[in-house]
Amino acid sequence: MFQLKGIVPPVITPLHADETVDVEGLERQLNRLLDAGVHGIFFLGSTGEQPALRDAERAKALQVARRVVGGRAPLVVGVMASSTARAIDNIRAAELAGADAVAVTPPHYFPSRGEPEQLAHYRACAAASGLPVLIYNIPLTTKVMLAPDTMLRIAEGGNVVGLKDSSADFTHFLRVLSLFRPRDGFSVLIGTPAQGGAALLYGADGVVPGIANIDPQVMLDVYAAAQVMDVVALQRLQERVHRLVNLVSLGAPIVCIKTALELLGVCGPHAAAPLQPLSPENRERVAAILRELELL
Repeated sequence: MFQLKGIVPPVITPLHADETVDVEGLERQLNRLLDAGVHGIFFLGSTGEQPALRDAERAKALQVARRVVGGRAPLVVGVMASSTARAIDNIRAAELAGADAVAVTPPHYFPSRGEPEQLAHYRACAAASGLPVLIYNIPLTTKVMLAPDTMLRIAEGGNVVGLKDSSADFTHFLRVLSLFRPRDGFSVLIGTPAQGGAALLYGADGVVPGIANIDPQVMLDVYAAAQVMDVVALQRLQERVHRLVNLVSLGAPIVCIKTALELLGVCGPHAAAPLQPLSPENRERVAAILRELELL
């Protein structure tokens, strides 16, 4: 049975200036995360720019990921789309490419108007493939906050095996944990790194932290400390997490992460338009934080 736990970074998609996939940069980034010991790879999610990439580039990136990841960790692929039919197309493409699971959001652009539409969308997506399905709640981009009770009903489908909550609403997340705690084998993960340590202490199965693209070790240390309920260690680690959260707040988070990775020699800073490079001042602030954290 598929079950996702631990630190599962939402991997960036390195790009050239023409927005084609930087294959070598993607290989380096995946290998540095896997070599660090992450527990899974969340690929073509929001941090991976899935909605902004051309179809051919998404397919190329997924082929690279499947080849590099191999069996070293579970590969979860984001399939977000503006309609159920398009999401199903993305699910089938992910399945053909060898994904281990898919993460499904409510449709974006035309927001779903309540539980009946949300249930219909998820049930159709789950029925379209035998792949394990994760519910992906990210109201910032979908304009829909999936209610905890709705997620519980969605999870009645046999191949809905977990959820990632990126609502940044910790009270909402605690309600989700309460509802799903009796379900053995169902993975509940949080996508907000600043809340990761607390979420793990309350019983979350894992964290999907964008900052792990820059510093996977700190999030692995957060997970390890939470497993033994070492609150003192978590308090210390949280300060480092907050510095990284500050780093990715200096501009568009994707651009901040890619700028940090450029400074670390992993890949270029290019993101899909209309996202723009950081100002020289903020680029230097990124470098200063990296130096402060002894990453650069």
